[in-house]
Amino acid sequence: MSKLTLRYQYDASFFDPKKPRDDFGWLAVQVQADRLSGDGGFWVQWQDVKEFGEALSVFPIATDRPIVAQWGFGMQEGADLRLKIEIAPANNRGDLNVRFEVADYHEPDNRTRGCFTTNYPDLDAFRADIARLMDREADEATLNGR
Repeated sequence: MSKLTLRYQYDASFFDPKKPRDDFGWLAVQVQADRLSGDGGFWVQWQDVKEFGEALSVFPIATDRPIVAQWGFGMQEGADLRLKIEIAPANNRGDLNVRFEVADYHEPDNRTRGCFTTNYPDLDAFRADIARLMDREADEATLNGR
């Protein structure tokens, strides 16, 4: 079974009014697909993760407008790209392709690229999981695939 799991750790300053607030936290991504797996992470603003989750409510996702979230350094290309998740229609029966790229933070040449299939009900559950994750009501959000 394929799956993509997100975990988010807020910066300690987020909860301490005595410290200058830092909106960045560590987004960890773990993926498993048929013949590969990988994990990585990057420093990401919590607002970006929340907005990505909210974007998953789009129905239907247009073929020419996939839902994409990516993080990295500079132009976020090549070795500078650390995390990428793209969700697009796979066919006209409601299946969705989940494309991912996850690089090791310290050794970015070590990266996993792949794709798996999911559907709208699982995507909606993932959207709800991300909302709970960002509200600190859950430790992780998982998108299940087939």
